[in-house]
Amino acid sequence: MLSPTRSSVEAILKTVITTVSTILQESTSATAERQEESNDADDSEPSKKKFKDDTEVETSATKTLYPSQPRLPKKRKVCVSFGYCGAGYFGLQRNAKDKIHRTIEDELVEAFVKVDAIPQAHADDMSKMCFQRAARTDKGVSAVANLVSLKLSPLENLTQLVNEQLPKQVRMFGVKRVAASFNSKNSCDARTYIYILPTYAFCPIEEITSESYRITPEVLQLVKDVSSEYLGSHNFHNFTSGKKFTDPSARRHIFSINVAEPFMKENVQFTIITIKGQSFMLHQIRKMTSLIIAIVRGIASRDTIQQAYNADKIDIPKAPPLGLVLEKLHYDRYDKKFGNDGQHESLMWEEAQTDITTFKEEIIVPHIVKKEITDKSMLKWLSFLPCHHFDQLSPFYPPGAYTGVGRGLYLLQQRQESSTKLDDDDDDNNGADE
Repeated sequence: MLSPTRSSVEAILKTVITTVSTILQESTSATAERQEESNDADDSEPSKKKFKDDTEVETSATKTLYPSQPRLPKKRKVCVSFGYCGAGYFGLQRNAKDKIHRTIEDELVEAFVKVDAIPQAHADDMSKMCFQRAARTDKGVSAVANLVSLKLSPLENLTQLVNEQLPKQVRMFGVKRVAASFNSKNSCDARTYIYILPTYAFCPIEEITSESYRITPEVLQLVKDVSSEYLGSHNFHNFTSGKKFTDPSARRHIFSINVAEPFMKENVQFTIITIKGQSFMLHQIRKMTSLIIAIVRGIASRDTIQQAYNADKIDIPKAPPLGLVLEKLHYDRYDKKFGNDGQHESLMWEEAQTDITTFKEEIIVPHIVKKEITDKSMLKWLSFLPCHHFDQLSPFYPPGAYTGVGRGLYLLQQRQESSTKLDDDDDDNNGADE
């Protein structure tokens, strides 16, 4: 028999269960009634469905007005090897806002846009693609093999596609993926330039200078001996513009300098001076060549080169720009670190050497030879060379204006130079080139 206490608890539980069951039944009935009222009130589609359909219509209209652009492949950091004949162009460096003065980079960047390697926005603002040139060249200066680094979409047969968009005097030789830290300018260990000139530039001043001149073995050896005085590290402040002797960046290192055996082109004898240096300042190679010519011809004394390394300012003119050519860039440290890591390639460009040599021999050298024979720029320049005394400058007179005749020739030369003045006269202290 149950105790009174237990009987009371069971009675209470039964009462609670009955109450909860009643509440659940009433809630279910109320829900069913509301559903029936909703179905009878409106036979049309629910408002939520209407909103969804309206959204779909708006999305379709938006796609029609603003069609989506096809996404380019993921961009990679690469370097591009290319060569060019500088005739007719205002140097290498591009100014996206300047639509009048055409440059080599204008041709290259526009070709990248046409083949969808880069978007137009990157062409308008080249910093967006991390664009960097290895060596800047001025108006009229050519390059056998220059190099730029940038980010672009690695397309198949990119070299062929770009060359189809370029003029014949600008050629792309190849593209290679590089490390993210690679900078075509700062990663470059050395640069090699050549200067092509007729041998009559070395004709002794006592003789008549003409295109019929043929250099003798003795004079050629003298050219080599004088050139060798540039080897090593020196202060080249006298071989550029606007640099003081105390400027640390005026000190440059020359690894090698060679003078080729003379060769004949269209009945005129030519030779080539090849200079390899760590880096070069504005006008440095042209002034170095000018002083070699002046010493060999007998206009300047043999010790002028050593004097030019001192603090005094020396009167040294610039040789004509026509014969100057950037031939090669050297990336020895980069190749040693990344060239055989399995992800990147060496930047020797051996696979493109045949195309590079062909471009040099069929496009660049013939242009320089023909232009020199036609315009006689070296012969005209030699006529002004005696105006310069290659000695310490006086603060009262500009270079080349020390005599009555010399001053007249100097003013005439200044007028001629102003009509053909190079457009890119800004020096670059971090290894700028000609």
